[in-house]
Amino acid sequence: MDHETLFTASKWDILKHLEKVPRSPLELSKLCGTSIANVSQQLRLLELAGIVTSDRISNRDKGKPRVLYRLAGQFSYLIATSGDFVDKKILPLSEINKIIMRVWFFERTHLQYTIEKAFWRIEEHIGSISYLSVDTTRESPITIYVKFTGKPIELKPFTVTDRVGATRQVVFSQHLPAGAAPYVLHGALHTPTAPQAHRKNTRNSGDGQ
Repeated sequence: MDHETLFTASKWDILKHLEKVPRSPLELSKLCGTSIANVSQQLRLLELAGIVTSDRISNRDKGKPRVLYRLAGQFSYLIATSGDFVDKKILPLSEINKIIMRVWFFERTHLQYTIEKAFWRIEEHIGSISYLSVDTTRESPITIYVKFTGKPIELKPFTVTDRVGATRQVVFSQHLPAGAAPYVLHGALHTPTAPQAHRKNTRNSGDGQ
């Protein structure tokens, strides 16, 4: 099957809505603003190509979906057009590939080289990194936020000179400040709820009123 036909606007809408959670054809038809018949046809083509897969739900309750569709795996459809290289291919994505792809999709293209260099500095620790993002509120220094699944690892700041001669400092931080607007490269940030006991101790400490 020609992969170009898999990336029409209607199929792309479906894929975007499957990005986070599995959905039924009915759900997708409502989200995409089209008929269930049209959505079902697009899903069949995507499933034949191995891009989505379906799970049958043993649920006979009225109004509950019996089939849910989800993304089948992690892939990228690459098109290269340059002076000496033109090609296209669907490639499977590893976790490292996904991070690099997200760097390439970062809109501040003048920072991509530096951010990519920063990632390769910590790539050996990716197995213990649960969250990775870039501060979008400032460029000097470039701040990379990192969260570890276990014991934190000390990551030292360094300087990068890019291909046009611009020099930038990169620092790593394990503290994401309130109000930050990070560009996420890997994982998701889970902020724990403050325990009730802490509030009680603060109220009874006598430091306030």
